[in-house]
Amino acid sequence: MYTGAVIGGLLSSALSLVGWIVVVVLATIMLRRGGGRAECFLLAGASLMLLQSLITTLTVALSTWLIVDWGMANVEAASVLGMFGLIRGLVGLAGIICLVYAFWIRFKARSTPKPT
Repeated sequence: MYTGAVIGGLLSSALSLVGWIVVVVLATIMLRRGGGRAECFLLAGASLMLLQSLITTLTVALSTWLIVDWGMANVEAASVLGMFGLIRGLVGLAGIICLVYAFWIRFKARSTPKPT
């Protein structure tokens, strides 16, 4: 039952998981080739967004586990899952802030005129 829930969660978020894994790998390559502060924030933001996708996937299995094994009522399980939703939202917000800051650093560096 739990493997079905986890596999279902993975299939529903497979595209975002693959996308964020690709961004993490590319940011790591950019960082190892002499990237600066923008690449560090890109890697941090992509890692946080990947973590958010994994938390979303595991929340599906957690809901099944709480209701079936622990025998919680739907209201109690919803309150526990609400806390995980809050954590997931905060992780996602931190990831978006890091990504926006990374792009802001990169575009700010390109738009400043160089002294001649």
